[in-house]
Amino acid sequence: MPPTADQTIIDWTSANIADFGKAPLRLLHNMHTRPEFSESALARLLEGLGRDDYQLTTMDTASHDLRNWREGELGSLPGHDLLEAVKTGRIWILILGTDKLDPAYRELVHEIYAELRAHVPGFKTSREKMGILISSPNVNVYYHCDIPGQTLWQVRGKKRVFVYPNRAPFLPQATLERIALRETYEFMPYDPAFDADAMIFDLEPGQMLHWPLNCPHRIVNGNCLNVSFTTEHFTQSDRRTFFVNYANGVLRQRLGRQNLSRSIAGPTYWAKLGVAAAYKFTGQQKKRRKVVTVDFVVDPRSPGGVRPIPGYQVQR
Repeated sequence: MPPTADQTIIDWTSANIADFGKAPLRLLHNMHTRPEFSESALARLLEGLGRDDYQLTTMDTASHDLRNWREGELGSLPGHDLLEAVKTGRIWILILGTDKLDPAYRELVHEIYAELRAHVPGFKTSREKMGILISSPNVNVYYHCDIPGQTLWQVRGKKRVFVYPNRAPFLPQATLERIALRETYEFMPYDPAFDADAMIFDLEPGQMLHWPLNCPHRIVNGNCLNVSFTTEHFTQSDRRTFFVNYANGVLRQRLGRQNLSRSIAGPTYWAKLGVAAAYKFTGQQKKRRKVVTVDFVVDPRSPGGVRPIPGYQVQR
């Protein structure tokens, strides 16, 4: 049930309100008690997915080699069988745009962002989205960064999250620019030495983690089924940062410019907004879609919960 007038989703304190968005922050929430995350609700959601509604992968949990990150398809199994395969296999499912697939999840997103706006001074957002993650014991999400503002909400199971500073060498400026331009994808080279500067959080059901914009991170599941969801958004500052990174990428790669400012205010910002708009909206940027090879289908009876199939390509 939705919270009543005297309840909140998040356990707010004056300290976490002041730190929200400024440092990696773990807070308590009650979304894990909502019926939308029951096993039966998740099974129904999985059964209704089209091919463009999810990403499904398997990987080698003992390495950090992106070549082991393989894409697959759900097939036609009932939702409860899919969940059983995740529980016993080596599978990671991301349900994309969950708020667009079901009005119940759209309402959850509205509730979350209404509360954030009510408690965090000046917090105004656009393009709010939700994605649900259902993943097997011990699987990994490799080192990467996201362009929008991100929050990770733990619903079931345990996971360890490593959050790294959003600066070089953890996040080279030129790499971030290429991600903004969609000339590369969010996964980045990982150096185990980075862990000395990581903040490490162990998440349990009823805990959430929010980190500053573009902080690289990676995730290791505990030895249990994991269910979590992400919410993402753009604040005005986030949007300006995106346009500056986008324009800097154009100036660096097309004109060879170096030592580029990342200021999101003043004449320099407005000039770069013009560069980004000209490049993005006049057709100079070619629309890029990721082409991936799908080479397995979920099968609870097969090792790792996946069965090889003849490979075919899909675009995302």
